[in-house]
Amino acid sequence: MIENLNFPEAWSTCLVSEAGEAIAGQQRTPAAANGPDVRPYLRVANVFDDRLDLEDLATMSFSPEARLRYKLQAGDVLLCEGQSRELVGRSALYNGEVEELYFQNHIIRFRPREEINPNFALLVFRAYQHSGVFSALARGTTNIVNLGLKRFRNLPFPVPPFEVQREIVERAREGQDLVDLTTDALQKAMPIVSDLPRKVRDRIILGDTHVDLESPTELAGGEWRKASEVVDAHAPIVYGIHQPGPDIDDEHGVPYIRGQDLREGEILEDQLRRTSPEIARKYERSALRPGDVLLGIIRHTRVAIVPQELDGAHITQGTARLRPGAEIDSSFLAHWLASGTAQTWLRGRMRGINMPGLNLADVRQLPVPLFSAEKQRELVSLLDDAISELDLLREKVESGLKRSAAIERALISSFAYGSLAQEISSERTGARTSVDLVSSLRAQVRQAPRGNRKKEVAAKKRVSARTAKASPSRDRLIEALRAAGTRATPEELYASLALTEEDADEFYFLLRDLERNGLVQVHRPDDTAVFLEVSS
Repeated sequence: MIENLNFPEAWSTCLVSEAGEAIAGQQRTPAAANGPDVRPYLRVANVFDDRLDLEDLATMSFSPEARLRYKLQAGDVLLCEGQSRELVGRSALYNGEVEELYFQNHIIRFRPREEINPNFALLVFRAYQHSGVFSALARGTTNIVNLGLKRFRNLPFPVPPFEVQREIVERAREGQDLVDLTTDALQKAMPIVSDLPRKVRDRIILGDTHVDLESPTELAGGEWRKASEVVDAHAPIVYGIHQPGPDIDDEHGVPYIRGQDLREGEILEDQLRRTSPEIARKYERSALRPGDVLLGIIRHTRVAIVPQELDGAHITQGTARLRPGAEIDSSFLAHWLASGTAQTWLRGRMRGINMPGLNLADVRQLPVPLFSAEKQRELVSLLDDAISELDLLREKVESGLKRSAAIERALISSFAYGSLAQEISSERTGARTSVDLVSSLRAQVRQAPRGNRKKEVAAKKRVSARTAKASPSRDRLIEALRAAGTRATPEELYASLALTEEDADEFYFLLRDLERNGLVQVHRPDDTAVFLEVSS
């Protein structure tokens, strides 16, 4: 990816280290965390693609010398040094929004020289992130990688004439604004579209009357029953296997369904795991038949109907089985469980914080509307048609978001150094050519005061001497994670070990080794958060 970078022929290039100053921020050590001179600083959690989240700023102590080095100023570009592989190098521009702000060592601050427009530098780095340049450069585990300050500094950086940079930035911002408007509209539509199936089910099943399931009123054309009263008398509501054991990969394994295998009314058969026939026999009472209705009871209350292909499959303790009795249709029961009214009732009875769940006793008490078989068939026909249309609408919105993201990626690279940049470059010239700018940048690097360089080298040697006995190791990483007591972020673990910038590569190498050997688990609950814990 890096070798295939192509810049317009008329542009000269330099190194990132020549285009500006790139440094990592202050490490959050115990001394800094508890020191007296507390100031706000940026973490990875504050830096997003083309924007900073300044609502939740952490604080730590910065000495007078550290404040001189790590204080941000308008025009600084911030990059996430450590992240997941697809997000490493995520970049945003600081415009002086906060009067006094600093940054920690998992953020790289790039301060461009006067020959480089800060917004152009941001555009180039965003192009590197979206096109996979940073991903190819980074090192680390499957889930966590670090960009590496030295590797970042040695990347090539394109340098068009300053007037061309300015024109590129203006046109790129216009294009970005259009993409942002489209993306914002689609993102606002998504929760509305996602909630429509629940509302439509309520309307079709219950009419336009609001029903309080805590004390349900008389049901026109039907009656209210408890869920335990509408299931097969010989198959009560149950959950399944407690400990499925190791995966059985051959044809003798018995598939089982977890809560996470239920999506949008379907069972994700391709990702089902298999348990041994011996374990399955111990839970024969929870074996599945076609037409059984499944309800997630841990974290999510998703619903699906068991298809013919999963006859004889099993469920885990995170899923409840409801086998409809003779009086109720499977599809009607599934639609009711997925309705807004039923979902609100079920979620209102979930207990727990980290792993909220439903008791089967509550599921059995769920009020269920029961109509004649003929009316159920009529309602199911209306419901199937309506939900099918809404599913198509949701898919269109999701597809629109994906297309918008693809267009954004293409525009960023094209404006940064691709065909649109080439077009703008051919239209405009500058007072100083690309070659002149690069020569100026390199001259500034050569003329940098040697005294400062000597001080930096001496400071690094002092730090190395202080931390020579504190280099990362497998045992130290595990010991620090255990000491944390709960899950810890890579940043917290890195800080607790008092590691230096030079230890970053070894730190992530050890994490990858520990994860590969099953000694450390890496959890990613969303696109930005990463948590580590010692395997039990």
